[in-house]
Amino acid sequence: MKIVDIIESDKVTLSFEVFPPKTSGQYDEVSKAAMEIASLNPDYMSVTYGAGGSTKGYTFKIASDIQKYFDVPTLAHLTCCLATKDSIKEALSQIKENDLHNILALRGDRPKGYEGDPFIDYKY
Repeated sequence: MKIVDIIESDKVTLSFEVFPPKTSGQYDEVSKAAMEIASLNPDYMSVTYGAGGSTKGYTFKIASDIQKYFDVPTLAHLTCCLATKDSIKEALSQIKENDLHNILALRGDRPKGYEGDPFIDYKY
């Protein structure tokens, strides 16, 4: 289901946003928490991307699992900060592989302590 259709409906909606882990060691704990939230049957859930795409691999996996196991529509974030054309193509490929249909495309935040221009191929 498209998130826009949920938002445009006349009913009050409930959504949650989850933040993927930064390391694989934290994945199980964060995934478990996300699944517990999904079991509450919200109208949809949003999964963030992390500064500079630091959590991108986990974003798509968690979003996919929420949809697959709980039938809760998900909104996966996608940012262009530190992104190249190739990395965006790869992210879009992963989004397709994970059967995700709702994307929130954002400029994204500059990673803490990053020097230089983080907007390589995309400025916004």
